[in-house]
Amino acid sequence: MRIIWAITGAGHLIKESIDVLEKISEEHEITIITSKAGEEVLQLYGYTNTINNIITKNKNNQLIKDEDQQYSYPFSGKITEYKYDLIIIAPATANTTAKIVHGIADTLITNVAAQSGKGRIPLLIIPVDQKEGLLQTQIPPYIDKKLCKKHDPCYANRYCPEDAIHPPKIDATKCTSCKKCEKKCPENAIITDKIIEIYIRKIDADNAKHLNNIENITTLEKPEEILEKIRKMEKN
Repeated sequence: MRIIWAITGAGHLIKESIDVLEKISEEHEITIITSKAGEEVLQLYGYTNTINNIITKNKNNQLIKDEDQQYSYPFSGKITEYKYDLIIIAPATANTTAKIVHGIADTLITNVAAQSGKGRIPLLIIPVDQKEGLLQTQIPPYIDKKLCKKHDPCYANRYCPEDAIHPPKIDATKCTSCKKCEKKCPENAIITDKIIEIYIRKIDADNAKHLNNIENITTLEKPEEILEKIRKMEKN
């Protein structure tokens, strides 16, 4: 299958989304598209190298960035011509979700969403703001400045295969979230899996529900559900 996978600027469900993306890239032709915020989030969470590795798995795989497109977003106009079988947006921010619901297509990803309807291409979306109320989510790795003693040389950096630990900061352009550094810091200043609570607004949860009112769109709660959807499509 020829699949477009779009990544927006949501940190919630990013790990789960990338895990599923890696799995389907073993058997399918993948075009990854990123918003500007999506590109930043991939870097912050240490997934830039993972994305690059996925692109190299198939000569037809490609990475399309919002910043590399002109205002007419020429790629979005070619998705029906190239005959893509499925489009996935995971994870989808509240902003992207709201734009799709209200028919706004002023970014690469929202343009692709609009064109998917015109081309009758199935679109699966994993919105991050699904239910009103408190939500637990994981933030990117960081160094706690209050705990860091700035040892010279840094003990943790010795075990970082990417040379990303430079107290009091982690170089997000190099970090791959391998977590090898965390237990090597004598001050326990490196935090790789901190969970915080955020509040999902009613308006954002309502927009997520409204996505299902659009003809070719199906929303899913978890990225893992994408695998079952693809299996069903292949059987048909």
